[in-house]
Amino acid sequence: MYMASSSSARATARWLLAAGLVGCVGVGALACQVESDELGSTSLLGGEDPAVRAGELARIHVTLQPQPDLLEPEPQLQVHARFVEYRGMDEPEARARTNLARLPWEKGAQQLVVGQCVASESLVPPTEPGNAEDIDRRELSLLDVGDLRVRLGERELVAGLSLVPDVLPWLSGVEYLHVDDRLPVLAPRPDGTSPVTVIVDGAPEDGVGSFRVQASAPEALQLQTAHLGGDRLSVAWQPPGSSGEVLLLELQAFSSDDAREPQGEAVTCLVADSGRSDLALTPLIDAGLDARAGLLRVSASRFDVRRVSAGRFTDVEVVVELRSQATLGLTR
Repeated sequence: MYMASSSSARATARWLLAAGLVGCVGVGALACQVESDELGSTSLLGGEDPAVRAGELARIHVTLQPQPDLLEPEPQLQVHARFVEYRGMDEPEARARTNLARLPWEKGAQQLVVGQCVASESLVPPTEPGNAEDIDRRELSLLDVGDLRVRLGERELVAGLSLVPDVLPWLSGVEYLHVDDRLPVLAPRPDGTSPVTVIVDGAPEDGVGSFRVQASAPEALQLQTAHLGGDRLSVAWQPPGSSGEVLLLELQAFSSDDAREPQGEAVTCLVADSGRSDLALTPLIDAGLDARAGLLRVSASRFDVRRVSAGRFTDVEVVVELRSQATLGLTR
């Protein structure tokens, strides 16, 4: 993937769009219709047609991982954001094509209830071929909505712009991406949470207003043990969350002989954030977990989710995820 600074990627993307080199190849004349909206802006999505399915999706996802897993270290800070216009497809397909699946516990998703475990891959919506008559009028445009800044503690970062790979002729634009192996010093409140401020400058010419969201990084947690006994798998962590809160667990078994070799499939569970979860083993095995393995990589995430309206993007989802990941020996 090509990476660039915000200013250079923004200039490049706008030049390519102006030159007709992005989004107007192999999709027919409709993709290149340019029409002024009520704010006097231009849109690659053309005029409104009641017979054509269209809409907008937007998510800003901030992931914080204070303590990287020693087995398979991951970045301690990630910011990933996409502002999507779609046309000629249903919302589920637009979500699948842009990797914006609903949060597992959300209404309308392949919803998880507390205590349920499923194969992780089942939470990613499949991409369907769709109707042949829609192919020529499909479009997915990922928009530049101005600078996107995230304030953590005393540090403010600007998420860079990256051109979306030219995989499909009707998908084009930019996404916001920032990855860092270091986590800024947060400013914890008495309840253990830390303020996270997301600021988007907006793009009035594209009908996207500026906005600021004050969210919270949930309290960090420490994974402690994974125990397999009888027909149960128990995972423990500290400290527990507040009453009624939930934790998302992802479990992946590894061989004791080769800790880099995954065994079976990754499994995702939604559990009460009580400090300990006792999971029935049979559903885990049915979902693909290899209970014979000697190591279990556990990824546990707490979330703060906020929603805001920004012009024609009436439901921008701001997700702050606090993740703890550790590879634990499976005791029996």
